[in-house]
Amino acid sequence: MNRNAVRTTPKVASMALNIGAYVRISQDDGANRESNSIKNQREIIKSYIVGHDEFRDAVITDYVDDGISGSRSDREAYQRLLADIERGAIDCVIVKDLSRIGRNLIDVDDLLMNYLVTLNVRFIAINNGYDSFAHPLSNLELAIINLANQHYNKDLAVKSMTAKNIKSKRGEYLALAPFGYKKSETEKNKLVPDEEAAGYVRMIFSLAVGGHRTVEIAQILNAQGIPSPSVYKIRNGWKNMWTQVIDPDYCFWTNGVIYKLLKNEVYIGSVVANRFKVTEPGTGRTAPRPADEWIVVKNAHEPLVSEDDFQKVQLMLPKRKYFDKPEHIFGNKVKCPACGHAMIHYTKQNPRFKCGTAKLTDHYGCANHTILQSDIEKAVIASIRAYADALLDKEEMKLAHIKKSKVSIKELESKIAAENRAIELLEASVTKIFTSFASGKISKDAFLHKKDIINDTIARKRFEIEKWSERLYTLTTGRRTVENSIGELESLRTLETLNREIVNLLIDRILIHSDSNIEAVLYGLRFPSQFRRYRAAQQKW
Repeated sequence: MNRNAVRTTPKVASMALNIGAYVRISQDDGANRESNSIKNQREIIKSYIVGHDEFRDAVITDYVDDGISGSRSDREAYQRLLADIERGAIDCVIVKDLSRIGRNLIDVDDLLMNYLVTLNVRFIAINNGYDSFAHPLSNLELAIINLANQHYNKDLAVKSMTAKNIKSKRGEYLALAPFGYKKSETEKNKLVPDEEAAGYVRMIFSLAVGGHRTVEIAQILNAQGIPSPSVYKIRNGWKNMWTQVIDPDYCFWTNGVIYKLLKNEVYIGSVVANRFKVTEPGTGRTAPRPADEWIVVKNAHEPLVSEDDFQKVQLMLPKRKYFDKPEHIFGNKVKCPACGHAMIHYTKQNPRFKCGTAKLTDHYGCANHTILQSDIEKAVIASIRAYADALLDKEEMKLAHIKKSKVSIKELESKIAAENRAIELLEASVTKIFTSFASGKISKDAFLHKKDIINDTIARKRFEIEKWSERLYTLTTGRRTVENSIGELESLRTLETLNREIVNLLIDRILIHSDSNIEAVLYGLRFPSQFRRYRAAQQKW
């Protein structure tokens, strides 16, 4: 959370609010699971919004964490909500009750009393009668509610861990079945071989015993088209959780996946539990327990490899040292445009980036070259300056030509929404024709021709959206806002150095093309809140 943002005035009632509806259900909700169901929470929030005229034209975005404990702060949807709040995309957060946002007293208190207040974002917990703008609770009332939620969570965690340890000591495998196994249909939590996947596991161990390194094994499996664990799960009915846009149906083996598989004692028939302990409740961070605290049950299920082969492989595997890598300012934003994956950051010599996919598979045609971090920094600064120059010209023109428009705000919003929906459909069609090309249904020329037509159409629609967005911007902001924007852009135009916070705020992604050309894709800086957050981050230099 960026706690250095500047507090501003609430959005005026005439402008549509952006509401983030956050819902969460945990596996530990027990008897309350039905009342706390995702459907139930959505209905409560929807009913609340419908019953308040101030939310009549609100734009609602759902954030759903299903089956995740409220003690963890690294929930995917929760982190996405915080990121959207940070970039000014959310004005109001609504939850069924405070326990849905979290059960950690310190985290929830910090969120409500510091973070959201600083960013001037409204927070509503319906069942608690809490509204940070209309009728907030006192610090004491809020503390009592959060303390009760945290106590409930700790008590539940102790009971849950005790029950899990008892089952583990009986040789039950409580997690999802690892690659090569499936859960028995007759014995609860019993692993039995999944013959197809088990054959792949045996092959991997055989290659390792034969002296192949993990990266070489990954290359062999990818070259032979052997499905990775993710692909195998999808083919057997699991939901596709692969998030890449470029060819989302293709998943490949990596040396990291191979290494973890070769280290897993489950393949010699053992169940190993209680290996880690939580170091910071609510963060998901863990630390290894001493080996004498582990729960180890041998011969709990049928092994896929012999004990001798497993031990041979352990002696051949490199010893991995786990340490915190120094963070660099770009995070995971430096990407290969061919495969879409974040490039690997190397620090032994001059800090540099390289695509890790290139050495594993030629499916995407990734470039196998490195580029210095210093070169990327120079290119990003130049892009930000150029972008600020372009926006500055537009802002100055707006300031000179602000006048009344005959087109209504609702008409413009409707046109923009329709064009955005059309672009989403067009972008989805690119993936479909790529799949057709990859499967041999259409030729390369046909694929490129169709892609060019779609891209041209998308470009035209984006031009129209930008034109309408500018008119909408003129209608919904005044002269003072435009003048403030010009002042902020002036500071961007003279940007000298980068830091992590500035990069997170301004840069969406950085693409390193095959000819070493660096393309920085920036977020749009259209709204006042975005400028204010840039200024707050700048003040930390």
